[in-house]
Amino acid sequence: MTYRTILLHLANDASHVARIEAATDLGARFQAHVVALYIATPVSMPAEIEGRGASAAFIAEATAIAHEKTEEIRQKCAERLDGAKLSWEWKVAEGDHLDLLAEQAPYADLAIVSHSKAELVEDRIVFHVPEHLPLVVGCPVVVLPAEGFERPVGRHVMIAWKPCTEAARAVNLALPLLHDAGQVTVLSVLAEPQTEPPGDRLAAHLTRHGIKARVLTDASGAQYVGEAVLARSREIGADAIVMGAYGHSRLREMVLGGVTRHVLMNAKVPMLLAH
Repeated sequence: MTYRTILLHLANDASHVARIEAATDLGARFQAHVVALYIATPVSMPAEIEGRGASAAFIAEATAIAHEKTEEIRQKCAERLDGAKLSWEWKVAEGDHLDLLAEQAPYADLAIVSHSKAELVEDRIVFHVPEHLPLVVGCPVVVLPAEGFERPVGRHVMIAWKPCTEAARAVNLALPLLHDAGQVTVLSVLAEPQTEPPGDRLAAHLTRHGIKARVLTDASGAQYVGEAVLARSREIGADAIVMGAYGHSRLREMVLGGVTRHVLMNAKVPMLLAH
């Protein structure tokens, strides 16, 4: 198993260059084809814009500006992806970012998006934030932090392990990245002491895949899982985190679970998520 097709989310936002660079790094490591999907519809709208007419006018103007930026952003892709001698294609679309990414994701092995910092509700209203993508697609999703991060991604990967479907799926979909990593750490946050920490069994599973992993346990307790994951990742110097994306459906809205949301909002390193 490897990553042969990478779906790259692009928009006229502040983080698009970081996503292009991450796609270049990962594409070069796995010799993957990159599908660059540029969505001209704005990702967000300033909170001070009120009323249907004002909202529609903002979206129309922002979309027009994004179309004007199309060639500039395509050139940034060409400089980096052609420079790395990668095969790639360019697509332009308008519409809901989550819906459009979900349409392309079945034909990709990995998707790359950025965290939208959606907690800043006083600053902006965010449309269907891209980091919800792991809840609606089958491929793993790399979510880059909104601020800068160390490149290349995934030289020391920490797995936030819990013996459940979501975490197991994330680990199995992350196997190519884990194989390529220089160091892998399995972290289990325990609600109570256990005779056999769950990380030991996962490490044995990874060994059979040719991946050597060390095991850490944290006794912070179930209510502090998010804080423990972030604290331990900083402590060991991990540059990427693999974990299950926990969520539930409320009518048609996909809502991130508390641990996933906390780690996403506060992580300073990229995360590979799967649901």
